[in-house]
Amino acid sequence: MAKKETAKTEPKTLDFNERRTQALAKENAQLRAYISTMMTRLQDNDDLFSKLFSIETSVLAATDPEDMCFTLLRELRSQFSLDLVRFWFDKDSLIGNTQMSALSDQDLIWIESGEINAMGLNRRNVWLLQMQKDGFPWMQPRDESLESIALLRLGTQERPFGVLGLGSNDQERFAPDQSTDFLAHLAQIISLSLEHSITHQRLARLAITDSLTGVQNRRFLQPYSHQPLSSWFGKGVPVAALFLDMDDFKGVNDRLGHAAGDDALTQTCDIIRQHVRAQDPLIRMGGDEFVLLLPGCKQDKTQDIAHNILHDVQNTTIENEVLSVSIGLAFSAKDEDLTLTQLIKKADKAMYVAKALGGNRVESAQHKPAE
Repeated sequence: MAKKETAKTEPKTLDFNERRTQALAKENAQLRAYISTMMTRLQDNDDLFSKLFSIETSVLAATDPEDMCFTLLRELRSQFSLDLVRFWFDKDSLIGNTQMSALSDQDLIWIESGEINAMGLNRRNVWLLQMQKDGFPWMQPRDESLESIALLRLGTQERPFGVLGLGSNDQERFAPDQSTDFLAHLAQIISLSLEHSITHQRLARLAITDSLTGVQNRRFLQPYSHQPLSSWFGKGVPVAALFLDMDDFKGVNDRLGHAAGDDALTQTCDIIRQHVRAQDPLIRMGGDEFVLLLPGCKQDKTQDIAHNILHDVQNTTIENEVLSVSIGLAFSAKDEDLTLTQLIKKADKAMYVAKALGGNRVESAQHKPAE
């Protein structure tokens, strides 16, 4: 009887072992699949952070906010194969006065003050939208192929200064149920980097700007003072310099007060600016002395500019006193390439000649005749 009972239990034992083996094999397969999935995610994360590190490196190497934005546009498109990368910047925010001429209207759109808050975009770091379902009023007809978009708030919830849009023709690329941790981190990096760059640029600008007149001050010239003019304005570019000194400025201050003297300086600068290009450097050397540099300006045109400035200053009065200015001209021919200091000294000497001849006139330094 014992042998028969043993024979009866053997199939059950084999059946249990077989089921256990099958279960272990299934668990093993699931474990391998899980490990494979995790390895894929780790590799994807590694690739993601490698791209992020590349972008951070490029951003930190940017020389100014404009360069930073241009770099971000290029890097984000290439690194992540995006169909749209665009900035919307609040024109009345901290970035509002920043030069961005290198960015096209495809890359940057200036928006009115308060629009970010009015849209509710300040409430979250990142918004993921599917265009057919959610839509987005800031999009343009040329963006009609986009299916999904990520909107990254730049700045804090209380003080947003812009929005960065990342768009794709794939509807699932920025689906609303996806994680936004990486995008939020990216938004924070861009925000902090731009804020730092803008602050640094403003401080640098203040250091070389005359607080009264708003033109450059003497420190602006220091990096260029002993270098050939070609290193600043380009090889073969002729450069003219006007050295301007207000006549009897001390008398104006003594008779009318320092407020009137300040008014005379600011009005003179305004007159000069009306006759030259916005990019032509105008520097207050100190007191009532100014230097105006005119790269690429012909000698006859420079003479006209000097006489027009002289004429307009003569027609300006401060508390019924007529202003006047003495102007010295100097030229660096395209084959001469003086240093900046040499050119300014020549213009300065010509100005003193104008002063010695009674002031309120234009005098030119000796220069090589144009060929």
